Amino acid sequence: MWNHKVRMLVVVSLLAGAAVMLLAMAAPHPVSSAALGSEWQCSKAGFVLTTCRQVPPA
Repeated sequence: MWNHKVRMLVVVSLLAGAAVMLLAMAAPHPVSSAALGSEWQCSKAGFVLTTCRQVPPA
């Protein structure tokens, strides 16, 4: 029904869309952490991993 080129285009497009979605979800996002105070900066990646680092004094 579909020729090979159209089928490959659909597969590549779906894989590219999935990769973009994965990168968007895995990219770190800033998170406020009032418990640590203003001298700490936290970010959450992939809705699972949260990392915090101490901001050097200005």
